Amino acid sequence: MDLFEVIKKRRSVRSFKKEEVSQNKIRKLVESAIWAPSGSNIYAWGIKVVRGKLAEKIKKFSPGLYGDPPVLMVICVDKKIALEEGGEMGREILSFMDVAIAAQNICLQATEIELGTCIVRSFNQKAVQKILGLSEKIVPELIVSVGIPENFPQTPPKKEVEEVVEWIGW
Repeated sequence: MDLFEVIKKRRSVRSFKKEEVSQNKIRKLVESAIWAPSGSNIYAWGIKVVRGKLAEKIKKFSPGLYGDPPVLMVICVDKKIALEEGGEMGREILSFMDVAIAAQNICLQATEIELGTCIVRSFNQKAVQKILGLSEKIVPELIVSVGIPENFPQTPPKKEVEEVVEWIGW
């Protein structure tokens, strides 16, 4: 599948089959995240891949998490490193942008290997931090739910190019 087809096929999947996802497939998703760009090349983020009882605990504090996914990829930022390497902008803006780009890479790769994902920000950060035993400086920013989709949702309406672009200097 070419990249544009993967982009068009990617959906937020909220209904998963009761099947496990292989560690090799999850590793491929992590590798895809690693290839995401990072502001000032800081890479102040890391991923906690969670399943089983800890995932069940996290789900209790995540109202935006639907469909009982078998794997959660919790993308965290080391706020100390982000501040030391990138200043206030690195800690408050660039680190979150980096996490978002990494999450998008995960979702695109998952789509290509026929896994379903959903990026979730609606969760209690402090609770997830505590459940995972993270220090105060390591902050969970996004959760990507991963599993084998029951189905891929229909494509919602998309805007035409002319509705979102202003050609300047062309």
